[in-house]
Amino acid sequence: MRGDSELDRYLLRNVRVLDPSAGLDTVADVLILNGRLVEIGNGLEAPEDTLVVRCGGKWLIPGLIDMHVHLRQPGDEVSETVETGLLAALAGGITTVGVMPNTDPPMDSAAEVDRLLRLASSAGPVRVVPIPCVTSGRGGRVLADLRGMAGMGARAFSDDGDPVHDPAILLKALETVAEFDGTVVEHPEEKRLSGGAVNEGEMSRKLGLPGIPALSETADVVRCMEVAAHSKGHLHLTHLSLPRSIEIARSGLFAAARVTVDVTPHHLVLDESAVEVHGAMAKMNPPLRSPSDRKRLVEMVRLGMVDAVASDHAPHEPSRKTLPLREASFGITGLETLLPLTLEILSMEGMQPLDILALLTTGPASVLGLDPPSLAPGSPADCVLFDPLEEYSLRERGSFSKSVNTPFMDRTLRGRVRAVWIERLVYGDDTLAV
Repeated sequence: MRGDSELDRYLLRNVRVLDPSAGLDTVADVLILNGRLVEIGNGLEAPEDTLVVRCGGKWLIPGLIDMHVHLRQPGDEVSETVETGLLAALAGGITTVGVMPNTDPPMDSAAEVDRLLRLASSAGPVRVVPIPCVTSGRGGRVLADLRGMAGMGARAFSDDGDPVHDPAILLKALETVAEFDGTVVEHPEEKRLSGGAVNEGEMSRKLGLPGIPALSETADVVRCMEVAAHSKGHLHLTHLSLPRSIEIARSGLFAAARVTVDVTPHHLVLDESAVEVHGAMAKMNPPLRSPSDRKRLVEMVRLGMVDAVASDHAPHEPSRKTLPLREASFGITGLETLLPLTLEILSMEGMQPLDILALLTTGPASVLGLDPPSLAPGSPADCVLFDPLEEYSLRERGSFSKSVNTPFMDRTLRGRVRAVWIERLVYGDDTLAV
């Protein structure tokens, strides 16, 4: 959908309005004027010079929040840049992106946070939420200047790609972020137990590859929970791949801990057998797990045991993914598939759209300390027009990311973003609106 960028006036007719922040699920007309969502109602009149869009069957949803994204700049611009990553986010209906710090140099200072914010400001309208390092250089030895980076607006911190192994440093980080109601986002992995290429089990034996055992994740979840239970800080455990990890995090043994968790769409949709089909395109850390683990993980999301779903968008230039499986890089792209994959798998389990969308909006907003995205009349437009029935593939449509390392390239995706407003129409008809 394209409109007149000077008029910026749209009346969406007969659209399904889904707003998790208000518990709203209704079919109505929506009037968007000059960057504000003015009115929701039935039979609204179109003001002069307003583009009327007939939306039968389409949804209007708040802009999504993807709280775990790697944009690679600085240091690996051949795989992704801030500009290309944020365009991919728009194509996925994502208007707020949590940016991880494993760049070169790492984002471990106020100056590096400022660099990211300046890059993002010139790249486009998507809101960028810096998630800088917990420790200097992501080295795990010296606490970074968390207070100084908080002064630049950062509220969540992570050494993602590595855990904060030293419990004393993790405890100090949690106590520090508690001063400003911040969060430590922890990548749970006991690296002395990992070191493999795929999940330890049937697939590692079949392929003759070293495996990554479940214990490498669950043992570190226990360690993190013990530390969190002895602090006042908020700990978030990211990309959990095992039901046992979630059981530990929700255990009454750690009732004193302030802990939230997220999972990824790929751990919900795929199991370890995908490695046989897609090779290195299905290699990720944590790895895809067994079919029974995948099924139970989905059930735990349905039961409300998970706070958010995040893409863990990890682009790599082609040569790193065409290596033999043992040597290939971990990670897949995910910004453009976050919404359709999450809706697909959780709808199959009987979850309602409003509850699924909460995992992509109000859930991550709460974790990151952000205001929840809303479709409240009078608010600045931060919304997405989505066709839940349209089918396509990334290969047919094309990906906006600079890298295409995904096992979902040829998968039939159901549900396509048709337009995005961030105070004005910024994306429509698979094109950045100028």
